[in-house]
Amino acid sequence: MLTFSRTRLISVEPLDESTFLCHGLLDDYIYNMELDVEIKLPDFKITAISGKMKRITTSECQKAESKLKNAIGLSALSPDFEAKVKRIVGRQGCRHFADLLMECCDSVMQLVTYGDWQQVSTKDSAAKDAFWKKLLEGTPRLRNSCSAYVDNGPLIKRLGIKS
Repeated sequence: MLTFSRTRLISVEPLDESTFLCHGLLDDYIYNMELDVEIKLPDFKITAISGKMKRITTSECQKAESKLKNAIGLSALSPDFEAKVKRIVGRQGCRHFADLLMECCDSVMQLVTYGDWQQVSTKDSAAKDAFWKKLLEGTPRLRNSCSAYVDNGPLIKRLGIKS
């Protein structure tokens, strides 16, 4: 018997060549919230953010909406990005908003990664390796984000990237 179900939906749309608008939705039987975050390349900087809590548990939850503004100016490429988001959005506001914001940023990063990957020749292994090395060294948040990018994994070892 299903006793709990949570849906998280993230969509990303380009506003121009270097700006993306990401919409995140979290819905379960306790919470319902939405988040819009604008992210600017090449440094993955948050330039605008807004959120709305539609279903909450206490009147305190509503106060978390104003804490989202603390994330403006943060770069998703910063090595301490996750810790900052958890502190200034999560702890000061709502951890569910913080998690949704992290997923939005990860979604934009994956979109940009895939978009660049399509331009790399699939037959040229040297070009592929150069692409992955540049991507993983220039985007530390990708490291350990999935099994393909795990430290000491085959890709990282083949590329000679140090932990």
